[in-house]
Amino acid sequence: MKRLVNIILHDIVRNKIVLVYTIILAALSWSSFALEDTSSKGLLTILNVILFTVPLVSILFSTIYIYNSAEFIELLLGQPVTRDKIWKSLFAGLSLSMVLAFLIGAGIPLLLYAPDVTGFMMIVVGSLITVIFVGLAFLSSILTRDKAKGIGIAIMQWLFFALLFDGLVLFLLFQLADYPIEK
Repeated sequence: MKRLVNIILHDIVRNKIVLVYTIILAALSWSSFALEDTSSKGLLTILNVILFTVPLVSILFSTIYIYNSAEFIELLLGQPVTRDKIWKSLFAGLSLSMVLAFLIGAGIPLLLYAPDVTGFMMIVVGSLITVIFVGLAFLSSILTRDKAKGIGIAIMQWLFFALLFDGLVLFLLFQLADYPIEK
């Protein structure tokens, strides 16, 4: 399993999309801290990036990667390796590479400009969001063999969870409007 994860990780790290994702995430993170006068405003900007961009890229890249590596997966199924190890290795390689891209792109600026509990919490939450949306990408690619339908399911999942979060926040905001927020 360790060897399969290593092969998948090297394949994904060489991918230009992951490199571009890392560079764009780093540019957004560095510029949000550089343009704002306080680190709390930069944290708010990076929070929006983490809540919308990171899940979208994670779910789309993972879904497309799974569909494009279908022949490689079929080749592995012919080898004396269990299906469980193949899927766990594929999930671990995809998750590890996307989390690594997130940590390099957004984690370094967060550690430098906000080395407090909030910065660490944003790094942990961003990593968890990445892993969760890679798992959802696996779900959408396993549900159908059609690539276009699988990518559509992945986009709908992202849209559902992005709107669900906003709807929940607005609902709680209106329901708890009578209570003071200062405390």
